[in-house]
Amino acid sequence: MPSNLARGPLPDPWLVNITVPVSVANELDQMQTVIKKVMTQYGCPTCHSGIDLRINIARDFVVNPAGDVFQGTVLPVTG
Repeated sequence: MPSNLARGPLPDPWLVNITVPVSVANELDQMQTVIKKVMTQYGCPTCHSGIDLRINIARDFVVNPAGDVFQGTVLPVTG
């Protein structure tokens, strides 16, 4: 068997997954800002034609040791 088949299918370069909290998803102005920021990082700041944007509502939650519940969105690590 050729070695390139063992690697599996290549990722779709036109598919972009975006996960947002419900509070952002329910605000059109915030969603437009999110899409502009994502497309700028993707390298296409002025349009998204041809890109398959998949908007997901964050449904995961995290509980800290004190019992506080937070929506489990991924935040960038800074430092």
